[in-house]
Amino acid sequence: MNRTEIEQAVLKEIHNLPLNKVEETLNFILSLKNKPIKKRPLGLLKGKVEYSIEENFKITDEELLNS
Repeated sequence: MNRTEIEQAVLKEIHNLPLNKVEETLNFILSLKNKPIKKRPLGLLKGKVEYSIEENFKITDEELLNS
């Protein structure tokens, strides 16, 4: 879904809600704007985990998707 489709779906659903639920929805949306985004540190396992891939390792796209 793109942004416009999501907005239209939200508006459609809001029209079916009672007024108190619409207000709760608005309050929730406003709380999301004020909530800081938590950033996840990269390299959390750096130095703790190692892996290697052998030169003769082969896998098809289909095998990867089905695994």
